[in-house]
Order: sequence, then structure tokens, then C-alpha cells
Amino acid sequence: MQQDYKHIPIYLHNQVMACLGEHLNQANQLLNTEYKEPKIFYKSKGSIAGSAILNRWEIQLNTTMLCENGEKFIEEVVPHELAHLITFQIYGKVKPHGKEWQYIMSEIMKQHPKVTHNFNFKRKEYVYLCDCQEHYLSSIRHNKIEKNKISYQCRKCGSILKLKNFV
Repeated sequence: MQQDYKHIPIYLHNQVMACLGEHLNQANQLLNTEYKEPKIFYKSKGSIAGSAILNRWEIQLNTTMLCENGEKFIEEVVPHELAHLITFQIYGKVKPHGKEWQYIMSEIMKQHPKVTHNFNFKRKEYVYLCDCQEHYLSSIRHNKIEKNKISYQCRKCGSILKLKNFV
């Protein structure tokens, strides 16, 4: 996986590692375990704040959301993802936000077991026009159009979408 460390200010990376260390030490003490520090990876796009790669003992964090939301992001997402890793180690494959994960979050991480985030992040959308309305396309669809690999039609009027501008 491509690393995106150059886009992470060192103070944020240090805060991520401090938060991870604090919650990992807490978990090891309460569970009487010696879990090692998981690897941290950064990815630069998407709407997922973080994910735990269970079988590799890794945590992936969204670079954009981390930079835009800082400490709030770290305090919410790092323990959330660490709880997934620990849950997998203890219980094996279970429901991602099931009772086992909720127990680890509330009793071990001492965090509210919140399933979704509401972080601000800027998503680039491209405005396309047809004969009857505006359409907002993602960067992925826009790039496919730009590379002449695909075109999109309006479901209402059937005309091909044409780029207006991007927001």
C-alpha cells in the first residue's frame, strides 16, 4: 500500500502514535495481554475515516479527515480501530460493531461505542449538464469521462452529460 506520510504533519502523526500507545497500554493492563503496537498506514481519499486490517494487525487512517479534523479525529478513530483489532484477537471473526466490539470500546477503551463518524471533509464533485438538469459526479466518474473510457446519459431525457465546472 502506498504511504502518504509526506502529507501528514509530524505533530499529527505523533498525536496518532501517542493516542494509540495510551489505549494499547490501557488494553494490555486491563486484559492482562501484551499486544504489540499495530502498524499505522495513511490513505488519502474516500469517506471511510479508518479501517482495521485484522489479519495483518494494521490500522489505516484517512489522511484528509485526519488533517482537517485533527485531535477530534484521533481521539475517536484510533481507539475505534484498535478495538476492532483487539476484538478480533480475543473473539475471532464476529460482527464488526457487535456486542464484543462494543464491550471492548466501552469497558477497555473507555469510549462511547460509536459506529459512524460525522467528520467534515471536502469531496470534489464535478457538475455535468444534460438537456433537463444538473448532475453531480464524483472524481472517479469524471476521470473515466476525461479518459474517454465511458460516457453517462441522463435517465430522464437520455442526453449525454457534458461538463459544466467543478465544485
